Amino acid sequence: MKFSVTAISALLLASAVSVTTADSYADAIKAWCGGLAVTAPTASTVVVAGAKTKITVTRKPDERTKTITGLDLYSVSKDGKAKYVQNVWKGKYALSKSATITDAVPKNVPAGLYYYRVWVTNLINGQHGPDCLETSRTFKVTTGSHTNAAGDLEYTESLHDNSIYNPEYEEGCFGLTVDYPKTGDVFKLNDHIHVQANRDGASQTDALTKVELFKGEELVNVAWVGTESFQNSFSLKDHLVLNNPDTASDYHYKVYATSSKADKTCVFKSGDFKISN
Repeated sequence: MKFSVTAISALLLASAVSVTTADSYADAIKAWCGGLAVTAPTASTVVVAGAKTKITVTRKPDERTKTITGLDLYSVSKDGKAKYVQNVWKGKYALSKSATITDAVPKNVPAGLYYYRVWVTNLINGQHGPDCLETSRTFKVTTGSHTNAAGDLEYTESLHDNSIYNPEYEEGCFGLTVDYPKTGDVFKLNDHIHVQANRDGASQTDALTKVELFKGEELVNVAWVGTESFQNSFSLKDHLVLNNPDTASDYHYKVYATSSKADKTCVFKSGDFKISN
């Protein structure tokens, strides 16, 4: 079973006068889901496809009754998308302080980064609160292993191959795309450019912190700075005011977000666009 969050939060921003709408849904999630963690597997876990690994879920007890109702396995694609693999378990398990389940990673999966996502329901005074979705750290899956002549364990894939185990993804920087502007768009001076990013419900990004406009690798303008939690999407309308626009160069936006799994700022880029007079 694949779970998804249907509630969508939107953030409207303006670069001249910054106006933010509090994301009450994200705030509620933080209040109800604080203290919940998937502590295993860890970032150092390596699993051979077909082998077993343990998933441990912990919480800090409070007045809320928490019940685990589902556990899914995900992978991170090479282009940084969260990819559902399969449901591992579904049912009802009361989560007091911790719970552990053993899962066998499918034999036929390719080498790469994988992680687990747990679904937890909340109940307080007989009333349901928002559900919690929490993920483990990404861990490495390899297709095989053997013991060499020296008696050391070797894996089929090098654990240092960044094309398979992207360091940015290992730190939670995946599952978010800047879908507008699109590659090939053309804007005029004084246009209000629509910048939109979409976050997968299984992403490990957390809060939006900054949006910047670039010409190539040159910073042109800071469109917005702050700290704004969001669940699914945000939008920005940036008033394009430039003294000397370069009509031959490519421009793009960079969106910065924190990671929920590491002390890391993630950077995501829009498509390249042109500016005309």
